Amino acid sequence: MTHTYGLAPGEFQALMDFQGGVCAICRQPRRYRLDVDHDHKTGLVRGLTCRLCNRRILPGAKDSPETLRSAADYLDDPPAVRFLGLRFHVDAREGNSDD
Repeated sequence: MTHTYGLAPGEFQALMDFQGGVCAICRQPRRYRLDVDHDHKTGLVRGLTCRLCNRRILPGAKDSPETLRSAADYLDDPPAVRFLGLRFHVDAREGNSDD
């Protein structure tokens, strides 16, 4: 019996069905096989995630729930908006047209 990240045959697909066929974090469907996300310290299998979430977001946050919650709070209530009001970035590379 072959096990991948502790999953027995059929469990990957069962977990995929349980997750609705989408990444457990961003909830987006992908055309490629999702990664089996696991805690690198304990080996605990957490779910199936897309490459971006598993290979960039989780490592970037160092698997810290506090960091990810803080990031969500930041996006929901940006300090610059509270302090400055609405300000919008304008990309100077786009140039200004005098139409």
